Amino acid sequence: MKVLSLLVASAVACPAVAEHKLPPFTEAVLPIGNDIYAVSIGPGGPDEEFGSDATNGGLYKVASDGASEEIKLSDGQGLRNPTGMVRSGNQIVIVDGNEVISTALDGTINWRQALDGDGVFLYDIEVLDENTLLVSDFGRGAFLSVATKTGQIQPYFGDLRIIGLARIAIAKTGIYAVSWGSDDAWDSALYWVPHSDNGHTVATLSDGFGNLESVELINDTVVVGGYPGHKEHPRAKLMRVETNGTILPVDAGSHSRGISDIFFDGSSIWLTYFYDASYAELPSQAAQNLD
Repeated sequence: MKVLSLLVASAVACPAVAEHKLPPFTEAVLPIGNDIYAVSIGPGGPDEEFGSDATNGGLYKVASDGASEEIKLSDGQGLRNPTGMVRSGNQIVIVDGNEVISTALDGTINWRQALDGDGVFLYDIEVLDENTLLVSDFGRGAFLSVATKTGQIQPYFGDLRIIGLARIAIAKTGIYAVSWGSDDAWDSALYWVPHSDNGHTVATLSDGFGNLESVELINDTVVVGGYPGHKEHPRAKLMRVETNGTILPVDAGSHSRGISDIFFDGSSIWLTYFYDASYAELPSQAAQNLD
């Protein structure tokens, strides 16, 4: 997953943006009302925690001054390696290793479902429709559907696989997905998987990235985030991808050591800076501000 030796602090100039503190190794943030919720994989970081079953991970509520309150889950089982979350009605639904967990904002568990199998490592979760959530399985490169009311997990897109499948973004006609690559090569890519009743296919929209982790659709603009950036823009952390596959570095986020998640709420872009233990809120126009 994330390798410190590849992360280089960038000197690229960018506009002053207020940043807010997060617990160490936070993977994603989710604004709800006046509060910010965050999931962290734990104090040891990826080198230690991704191979551990210890419940060192956590769900947090974070104030604007950086003060964080851990939300204890009512079933007492805790979290191990939570990497993604989404709001579904009055619930937050979290992916954590081989589990999907639905909790109220106060930590009251609605349901917790596990998917047993070799190599399962659930990574991202998004709302597909009011009854269904879509999950990426990094460990097997597969897509899964999850029923919002029961947590029932089913295969999605059949046998389609994307090696290193990380985060996803859902559009009206299909799914954007990014892959995590090797630590010493520019082999991450952005993919498109159309919704179809005639079989499932995947197309590579753009490649040559170095360890992409995040993707979001911002006012019909596809934006991706990661660590070394792209082979043509190695210092970039946030990049816009044109419809013809052209990569354009965005000036926001390039001062950070990497962007683990991008969330767009319709008006603001929320960037999670994993190794910097911080997040920033930007106006949607930031996706158009090129470096």
